[in-house]
Amino acid sequence: MFTRNGVTKFAGTALVAGALGLAAFTTAGTAGAMSSADDNFLTDISSEGIAYDSETEAISIAYDVCFALDDGVDPVDLGMELLDATDLTTDQAATFVVSSVANFCPEHQPLFA
Repeated sequence: MFTRNGVTKFAGTALVAGALGLAAFTTAGTAGAMSSADDNFLTDISSEGIAYDSETEAISIAYDVCFALDDGVDPVDLGMELLDATDLTTDQAATFVVSSVANFCPEHQPLFA
């Protein structure tokens, strides 16, 4: 499921979701020519204490969240897989997922309402 999309490479920095009762965040961007969406995403996860080795890798994992949701993965199942694959707390995982959705695939925000 989701872990084959690179979550395990991101051990120590990932997600859970609004399905666990958290609200959405704002927008983000990417390394080099960072967009405001990338910047917002990185700010969101950093402010939650989520460390990452590479901005590009963190953003890539955020897109993996969107791809998993596009494929119909249940947000709670996605969050549980990410918790199992990383050392993130539930709050950190939720921040990662919710910020990923808010910044890179807002069409999925109704899943967290």
